[in-house]
Amino acid sequence: MTGFDEQPVPVAGDETGRPRERVRLAVIGLGAISQSVHLPLIRRNHDLVELVAVVDLSASRAQEVAEASGAGVAPFTSVEALIAAVAAGELHLDGAILATAGSHAPDVARLVAAGIRVLAEKPLAFSLAETDALRDLAAAHGIELADWVRVGYMKEHDPASAMARALLAEVDIRAVTVEVLHPADGAQLAFANLAAPPTDVPADTLATLIAATDATVATAIGDAAEPLPKLYTNVVLGSIVHDIGLLRSLVGGIGTVDRARHTGPAFPGSLSLGGFLAERTEVPWSIDWHFIPRYPEYRETVTFHHETGSIALTFAVPYVLNVPTVLTVVENAEPLGSRRSETRWMQEEAFEQELRSFAALAAGHPEPGPSVAEGVADIVVGQRMLRALADSIGSPLDGSTEAGAAGDRRA
Repeated sequence: MTGFDEQPVPVAGDETGRPRERVRLAVIGLGAISQSVHLPLIRRNHDLVELVAVVDLSASRAQEVAEASGAGVAPFTSVEALIAAVAAGELHLDGAILATAGSHAPDVARLVAAGIRVLAEKPLAFSLAETDALRDLAAAHGIELADWVRVGYMKEHDPASAMARALLAEVDIRAVTVEVLHPADGAQLAFANLAAPPTDVPADTLATLIAATDATVATAIGDAAEPLPKLYTNVVLGSIVHDIGLLRSLVGGIGTVDRARHTGPAFPGSLSLGGFLAERTEVPWSIDWHFIPRYPEYRETVTFHHETGSIALTFAVPYVLNVPTVLTVVENAEPLGSRRSETRWMQEEAFEQELRSFAALAAGHPEPGPSVAEGVADIVVGQRMLRALADSIGSPLDGSTEAGAAGDRRA
């Protein structure tokens, strides 16, 4: 792709006889999530997508993954090099999966400016200034970001979430509770046989990236007391943002953050947060997030209590493909009885549905999905959470920072 109007390569039609487009993708960032999820799913969906490039700071890792992925996959060590190859006509690209560490907004901007659609893993950004720059870019190019960018909230693509959304539309919610039990990543990823950490990333490259991240975080939260910066980047926008996004998708999102507490024997410990929903302002929400390194397995339970029962979603470890989410419905069964049902979608994978939806976007046929506006709304909520955490430890944020004024800003 060399601009905003080139189209993907058409391939054979589907079972209805309609033409189908095979989109050309790059995967940027070849760490755990790409190795365990994105690359295997691209191979599995070869009828829809074609991997044509991989990008990693490690030249050896990029080369190894490119060779293992088959002929015609080009390795790069930077987004800039990838874009240069596209601009020179050496590489034809429709979309990129951005799975690097940290904030993704700067690379999203570079890719979109080059005419490449993007699926960016969460978080979209660490600061609202970064997302303002994205919006300015879209205005300059005369494009709608919803037609070019998706944020990687795979839980919104889960069929269990879709069913829960339909059920929740029919009830009067009384309370929302979220419990996350998070073991160490190594325990969740032992099965994946990941490549060893690379040793060939230049130290000055890493130092530059770390300095840029620190500056961006400082823009958002100022000179916040420890451990607030890492709680913001690693926990609130690194993990809890999935629950922020899910509640936005299912019930209109989180409004106020009225309480917050950080506990636990070591970082990151546990976070307990609560407040009221944005649209159903009388409905309380709570999130209890616990990092327990030796807990047997990851578990995330989101429960909606209503006037005649409960609707709950239980998510398993995200790195293992095709482990079904469980939808549990408890309802009143007259007289003096109750009915409990559990539903699993055994052959469905949320990440796979996300990939297929992104393939449609990259082909120029966007389906509804979380984009920059939704990512911004979730960052605002995350900053409210951090402000409440800062208040709880007696070290309030500077009111001139984004997070210090987070209660006053709307997406």
